[in-house]
Amino acid sequence: MSEEIFSKILNNSATELEKSDFYKSLEEDNALREVFYQYKNINTISNFDSNKSIQLQKDSFKRFWNLIKPAKSYRMADLWYRYAAVFIIALSLGFLMRYQVPANTEVKVLTQNITYTSEKGSVSTIHLEDGSAIWLSSASKINLQRNSKGEMSAKLNGEAYFDMIPDTARKFDVDLGYFKVKDIGTKFNIRAYSFEPTIYTTLEGGKIDLYKSGNQSILSMIPSDFMKYDRETNRIAVVQQDPSISTAWKDGKFVFINKTLSDICLELENWYNVEIIISDKSLASTRYTSVIKRTTTVKMVLKMLALTDQIKFKIEERKEVRDIVYIY
Repeated sequence: MSEEIFSKILNNSATELEKSDFYKSLEEDNALREVFYQYKNINTISNFDSNKSIQLQKDSFKRFWNLIKPAKSYRMADLWYRYAAVFIIALSLGFLMRYQVPANTEVKVLTQNITYTSEKGSVSTIHLEDGSAIWLSSASKINLQRNSKGEMSAKLNGEAYFDMIPDTARKFDVDLGYFKVKDIGTKFNIRAYSFEPTIYTTLEGGKIDLYKSGNQSILSMIPSDFMKYDRETNRIAVVQQDPSISTAWKDGKFVFINKTLSDICLELENWYNVEIIISDKSLASTRYTSVIKRTTTVKMVLKMLALTDQIKFKIEERKEVRDIVYIY
């Protein structure tokens, strides 16, 4: 099936005969149907009427997202078998282990300092002994520490989802350099890649507090709060947003909402381990809104974008080093 027919169907320029033949093929070929629906989804939500207001565009995306988002929120421990991810069982590595010792024996409280890394194109999961879990997105690194008082802290470069069991006796915070996120038994997502100028925090359930060193409180977040922190201006903005949009990466999806091609390319580089060069700089600011499966190849993603806009690309495959994608 040619891309020309796909384009004609999506742009409603196909003849009646072409439509008849196409939809007949669609009924008979499951693989073709899957590919077409991916094309159709990105086409439908990438080509918002440019005359629409920003609010109307957001409403359009919200209606679309409600159709495709996960119908139910599951605990991560129940979903481990659904993902081809790298699972790291913290207990097997000695992190936060319980020690059984004879009575009246003096036990030294052990301190731990362990760093976990998730490779590009993969999702890793760290299970803690109390049932809490941390999901680590592509090309992310987290350092977990526990001091002599049993207090836990983390330093994150990348993106992670935290599903923490409520425990008033346990202190846990995430140090992002500019501020810390204090967990109070909750589910939240943090995106803090060093190559991005903005830190994003989304609260799915429970409560988290943001504070500076010295316990100076900055902000208390409630469920569905979506916080953006600009590293350059030191400004914080908070809006209400469906948390499943921020956590869609756990469900194997890219979600781009009014994102520039330049920003999308950073995301694709981070997942597919390729280098993307936008030769025509005027294309870099082109904006897209789309939802794409992460199991889709980078070539297919670019084909989808090419169908919705006048961009072209070529891929230079290289041995032992990452491929280069040229967009022009």
